[in-house]
Amino acid sequence: MAEQGISINCEGGLDLVSSTALLFRTPGVAQRLNNFESSIHGGYRRVSGFSKFGSSQVTGSTDQIEGLFRYAKGVVACASSNIFYSADGTTWTQVNKDTYQSKTGTVSVTSGSATITGSGTSFTSEFAVGDDILINGEQFLVLSIASDTSMTADGNFQSSASSQVIKKNGSNVTQLNSASAVSRGSQSLCEFAVYESNKQYGKLYIADGINKVGELTIEITNAGVHTFAFKELNRSAPTDPELVTIFSERLIVAGQSSNPQQVAYSTRLTPESFTGSSAGTVDVGDQIVGIKSFRNKLIVFCKNSIYQLSGLDSTPVLSSVTKNIGCISGRTIQEIGGDLIFLSPDGLRTIAGTARIDDIELGSISRKILPVFRDEIFPNLSTITFSSMVIREKSQYRLFYFKNGTADPQQKGILGTFKISSQGVPLYEWSQTTGIPARVTHSGFDENSDEVYYHATTDGRVYNHDTGTSFDGSNIACEYKTPDLDYGDSGVRKTLYYIKTSIRAEGSNDNLKVLCRYDFDDNNIPQPSELSIGSLASPAVFGTAVFASSVFGQTLFPQQKINLTGSGFTNNFRVSSNGTGSSYTVSGFYVDYIPGGRI
Repeated sequence: MAEQGISINCEGGLDLVSSTALLFRTPGVAQRLNNFESSIHGGYRRVSGFSKFGSSQVTGSTDQIEGLFRYAKGVVACASSNIFYSADGTTWTQVNKDTYQSKTGTVSVTSGSATITGSGTSFTSEFAVGDDILINGEQFLVLSIASDTSMTADGNFQSSASSQVIKKNGSNVTQLNSASAVSRGSQSLCEFAVYESNKQYGKLYIADGINKVGELTIEITNAGVHTFAFKELNRSAPTDPELVTIFSERLIVAGQSSNPQQVAYSTRLTPESFTGSSAGTVDVGDQIVGIKSFRNKLIVFCKNSIYQLSGLDSTPVLSSVTKNIGCISGRTIQEIGGDLIFLSPDGLRTIAGTARIDDIELGSISRKILPVFRDEIFPNLSTITFSSMVIREKSQYRLFYFKNGTADPQQKGILGTFKISSQGVPLYEWSQTTGIPARVTHSGFDENSDEVYYHATTDGRVYNHDTGTSFDGSNIACEYKTPDLDYGDSGVRKTLYYIKTSIRAEGSNDNLKVLCRYDFDDNNIPQPSELSIGSLASPAVFGTAVFASSVFGQTLFPQQKINLTGSGFTNNFRVSSNGTGSSYTVSGFYVDYIPGGRI
């Protein structure tokens, strides 16, 4: 019979649940897709690597990091009982210090009054509206300044006092290094939130379920001089919340040990204070595991249910989203594609608004990778630490399930790329990672509005995430396996003649290999040996091409022809590499074959 050919586009991502018959009809999906990511531009791309952020461990030891956040042109990292900041990852500065500095003169205050009366003070030159002050152990913000000897706080003092030192929060590096530490208990996993304010980079709030909420502000002059201000919230704030976010111009906290079912919200426009008519609490009746601002609602994720909270400016309104399903971990919640994604007891789900105002529906998005949850994640929940991030430029959600006691090269994760199908249906294409030890993660934006990504494991170091061509110097081992292909008729034997692979290289890449296996990897028949594609030349682009490396005239997705041997009724292909070369994208195949006899 005459030769025939079939083209296969790599699309659909990992599919571990579809029947053999269905997989025959969807040859572009993958049955193994490890250390590849589904690209929004089409095809499967080998993942980027990671590298150290600077040269130093955060504490100079191996204390595991409990939280990461990009803030004030650097990274804030929580480890053990302390909080650190670094602009370069080489010099780490402890910032949970007593940063209040004494100012000129003394002051007197009266219980029940907000007036501050000075003696020998210089209020107009030493203070500004919004400054954080400390008098007789009470924290307030400056509301107004009338003169050098009279100003008003943003709340009433609890106790009367005279001839008191007034302190303003803010220390330079020298003052900070010599200041005493604010004692904190050994931190659990940390949550962060930035409240936009008159401060240069806003106010960073840190909650960990052990300590009082920490407030950190850092301001940087044009000359690069840093001013640090740190305090723990004392104005009726919950003492040990593990969750924090910003909603309705307030600081929102939840997950405190004394009342795990309660959401507490601060005074509007004053995140430091949880007193006053515009502050309050709401009991949801279920253990809260995550809180997230979404559109004009606060979504409250609980162990067995989900609620939405609104109306904080008048009468709080708590309504049910669902009482039938909850969230396993708040550290899995991310916003992507106009939805909130979270891990439920049956896999990953989204909360999505419909065309009807205020209507919210739930939908599962991880059915095609259900075995990953059933076999790897759910049986090991007691030993897993979850972390997640969004890579917006790739429209990608990343979930890592760090198994305590497992070596870093064996740590795993899940990547989901959000796409819109040709029929206009939103969907996720999934893949897996091995060798990215992300116990805590963070994705955000730097001062130039560029995306930044970080992760940390248990070695006390911060890593730049999704960058470079190696896993911190180690090889990136990856494999893509197609489903078994029947070319339209599983009852006819096919003799394969050749395969053309459409692979785009981004630079000097590793030696790529292709393996063909017949009849569902039947060991009772002869199986071909693995074949080498070799290293691919990246297409030349004027202005960036390197002579003797890039190939002028090369197409964007050049095809590599590889002769094949053997025959079978079905076969699968596997593309793999193992090295530190540049990433590449497998976009499709063309397979030439000769049909034979029917069974």
